[in-house]
Amino acid sequence: MSSPVKHFLSLSDWSDAELNALIDQAQILKQRNYRSKKAEGKVLGLLFFNPSLRTKVSFEAAAIHLGAGTSIIAPGAGSWTLETELGAVMNGNKTEHLKEAIQVLSRYCDAIGVRAFSSLKNKDADYADQLIRDVAGYASVPVINMESAMEHPCQAMADWMTLRELFGQQDISTKKLVLTWAPHPSPLPQAVPFSVLDMASRSGINVTLACPAEMTPDPVFMQKFESQCTAHGSSLEISHNQADALENADVVYAKSWASPLIYDHPLEEARLRTEVYNNWTLTGDLMNRTRNASFMHCLPVRRNVVVEDCVLDGPNARHIDEAENRLHAQKAILMNLWNLSL
Repeated sequence: MSSPVKHFLSLSDWSDAELNALIDQAQILKQRNYRSKKAEGKVLGLLFFNPSLRTKVSFEAAAIHLGAGTSIIAPGAGSWTLETELGAVMNGNKTEHLKEAIQVLSRYCDAIGVRAFSSLKNKDADYADQLIRDVAGYASVPVINMESAMEHPCQAMADWMTLRELFGQQDISTKKLVLTWAPHPSPLPQAVPFSVLDMASRSGINVTLACPAEMTPDPVFMQKFESQCTAHGSSLEISHNQADALENADVVYAKSWASPLIYDHPLEEARLRTEVYNNWTLTGDLMNRTRNASFMHCLPVRRNVVVEDCVLDGPNARHIDEAENRLHAQKAILMNLWNLSL
């Protein structure tokens, strides 16, 4: 009997030891500026339902550095539009079902990366992360989550790697990371903030979530992160006062996300995000309340909406390091899924 296919869908599917081993390997790959031909002949399929810059290029570069080729698939832009709903009567504008598409790609590719954001309309489907799980069910090769409705594990690995570069593994338990909500003209998914909380609560760092009360994530998710902090000997606090939350922070991660109100009260969510709480921009003055904290962000970032120029251009900004670490972390993930040794 063949062994089940190993995927990289969620941090929850991997143990602390496995994730830390991936980061160890990513750090070696970075130090060596690693290139090889060990994946020569392999093909990485990259299926993008949503736009990308860092994810697209970093995965292409990672595959090339290992000797593999890539194929980019953008449904509706150079390839057929894809229906994702099971049981759909396909008499509309969708040409092919995801079920056939993924099975075919599995015959062509040695791994498939998928990016499919939250709809911010169907709460049950989003919370279940249904689409990425469906893809994994259809695939006969490893599937990599390049950002789904509720998770962005590749970004989380790059973020975790960046924290380890800043503090090492031993000192991190004495540090404080603040994830602060920020305003944005558009409602954004919760995948990145949830992945920040996920990786931080497993890293051993003390975590503070700073956000307006209405932007607090659903308790069903917060309970998981609280439990992970407890298991790793750290703390998780929630503050609705941004200035107070930033006191003595060692790392500040700024990110916007839509309130859970988006599903049932989208107009009220928009009013809160763009009018009531538009003063939550991360400023230089707010950063001065920290312990000379490093600044982190997943990118892309809206300058002077999410965060001021002086923070992004300051000496403690680490967002470009995070972006680079996507390449190394993903190279380590591919090597693991393809059973390639250093």
